[in-house]
Amino acid sequence: MKNLRFYFRITITLLCIYGFSDSIFSQPLSLEELMREKVYTSYDEAFEDPWNCVVLDLSYQNLTFNSERVRNLENLRVLHLAGNPGIDFEEAFTRKYYGSLPYLQIIDLQENNIQYLPSGLSKFPYLFMFFAGKNKIIEIPDYFCNFEYLQVLSLHHNNIQTLPECLNSLDSLQTLDLSGNTSLQLDQIISILKQCKSLRQLYLSECNLERLPVDISDLQSLQYLNLSSNKLSKPPQYLFHLSQLQELYLSSNNISLLPDDIQHLENLEVLVLKGNMMASLPNTLKSLQKLVYLDVSNNRLEQIPDSLFFPKGLKELHLASNKITSLPAGIKELSQLELLDLSSNKLKSLPDEIEYCTSLKYINLKGNPIKKEEIQRLKDKWENIQIVF
Repeated sequence: MKNLRFYFRITITLLCIYGFSDSIFSQPLSLEELMREKVYTSYDEAFEDPWNCVVLDLSYQNLTFNSERVRNLENLRVLHLAGNPGIDFEEAFTRKYYGSLPYLQIIDLQENNIQYLPSGLSKFPYLFMFFAGKNKIIEIPDYFCNFEYLQVLSLHHNNIQTLPECLNSLDSLQTLDLSGNTSLQLDQIISILKQCKSLRQLYLSECNLERLPVDISDLQSLQYLNLSSNKLSKPPQYLFHLSQLQELYLSSNNISLLPDDIQHLENLEVLVLKGNMMASLPNTLKSLQKLVYLDVSNNRLEQIPDSLFFPKGLKELHLASNKITSLPAGIKELSQLELLDLSSNKLKSLPDEIEYCTSLKYINLKGNPIKKEEIQRLKDKWENIQIVF
């Protein structure tokens, strides 16, 4: 029995010395596992407990130096260095510092006035999330094409124009954020992205776009597309042939007419069109049977078409800041509706049929010319609904 205990202790000791770090700690951790880890928020805290430091957040601390002691953080997986423009990032990712920690999986370098991404970043084969928004980056290095685990690449508000051709080899890439890059050569970018088979989310807001390339319809794996705050006057018909799209954001453009082809987005759940110039909505909206959220606030609508009441599962309807004078009786069809925003319109009353909206919890009527008597009537009639006047 004593011999068994002795060999057991020897085995554990050998694992700790030789095999433990290689067999367990060198393996990538899932996002769920990383989210359960303690977050260390200073060098001092991390250096006091280096073995257990998996997540290090040094964001917005105005750091101006690199510490060689970071090499002791052998199990570090998540590194946040956002908002520290005084750091020499080319030096920071050499083997003298963070470059000696090859198991980093998430790196955040946002808001650091960076123009070129450090060459040392190429040493992290397990990288699956990279954030470098709000810098001055002009290009994505070719070594990003080697990150076979990369799922999220966020480079919003930089000076990027093109993507490296080899980026189409990133089979794991699911989310790409290029918002706020105002000189994008979108034809070149889409020609590459259409070969990224796992791409699910694409952010292209604030990119100064006046047109969309035909090839955008080839991004058939897309589920989320944000084209807000651009200069699109009429979304092309081929945009609405992204059959897997679940969320589409087109707010703050110059859209005056929405094509009938929107009916092809049969899986659409969220549609945001606020801040445009639409005076009408297409009847084909009734085909969007999975729609749960619709925002057409701040347009030029005077009437609400009956087609708006056919997506039976609609839960939120935002119609604020239009010119609507009356609400059709067809509103009764929206039995799942929970929130209705009609603020800043020209309504004087609500139809009685709204009582059929049995799931309704909130109505915003602020900024409408409703008389005090009508306000009191509505309060008395719908005591269980929060009504804002």
